[in-house]
Amino acid sequence: MKFATISHLLNISNIKQIPPSWIKGDLITSPELDINGTIGHVIALNLLPKQVIESPKDIIRKKILDATLYAQDELGVELIQLGALTTSVTKGGKWISDREEYTGYVTHGDSYTAAVTCQAVIKSMNLFKQDPEKHSLAIVGAYGIIGEAVSKILVPKFGKTILIGRREDKLKELESKVTGNFETSMELKTKETDVIVTATSHPTALLTNEHLKNNAIIVDVSQPPNLTYDVCKTRKDITRIDGGFVDFPFDYPIPIPGMPIGKNFACIAEVIMQAMENEKGNHVGTIDLNHIEKTEKWSQKYGFTLNELTNFGIKIQ
Repeated sequence: MKFATISHLLNISNIKQIPPSWIKGDLITSPELDINGTIGHVIALNLLPKQVIESPKDIIRKKILDATLYAQDELGVELIQLGALTTSVTKGGKWISDREEYTGYVTHGDSYTAAVTCQAVIKSMNLFKQDPEKHSLAIVGAYGIIGEAVSKILVPKFGKTILIGRREDKLKELESKVTGNFETSMELKTKETDVIVTATSHPTALLTNEHLKNNAIIVDVSQPPNLTYDVCKTRKDITRIDGGFVDFPFDYPIPIPGMPIGKNFACIAEVIMQAMENEKGNHVGTIDLNHIEKTEKWSQKYGFTLNELTNFGIKIQ
């Protein structure tokens, strides 16, 4: 099954890292990639996160649909993965999967991303020899696609959790889906917690010095990141961890600007694994916890694993 991942630029410097021949108007398209016999492409809208979020939704959706149909009609793609903010503006990919013009399959790739995020949290607690039951957790973007799945998995493991989001109705809805000791908040009460998971669609960094407790651990799955490298440099006491990176098991690299050598986004790993499995189905909207388990089995089979914790791709000692 041939795949494509569709996303957008993450920052202004990305465009300088892309060969000019890949840029064709509104789209950036890689040459055909051969990942251990599975064929695919990397496609990006020539837009920054702020443009994706602030432009009229119908215009951005049209651009994403055009990219999807280009992948289908011109490149022969049967399976697409929507990355970064293209997921949130298409209702977790459901808007694309509902289009009659597109006859292939859609995944947001967030099932394996949620799995890897939870793995990173537990791995970080083990690294610092901390017991989650004796510590507090905050999940920012708790009712989002990744946030909801992470909340269901992690809340029972921690002594106390604050589930944070901007909409009261969505937080209320989330309360009935999560078990454990938790509260919900529309305020960014992250300074009260030892561990923070960020899983938002915010177009810029969200957390600053004032939001971070001493010695806090931040597992940042958001793209673009919710915590900047500059804050990490000034706050030597905190530990930021890449929430969505996994080790890439093949020699052939996926050409993602700024991606550390030997790493890749878990969401891209998921679409590659689904293509390798030739699984014909959509994985959009709310994450099925059973599918999370399936992606973890795929990762063991194909070698897409979280072997080490990193911060902006640099190994945490």
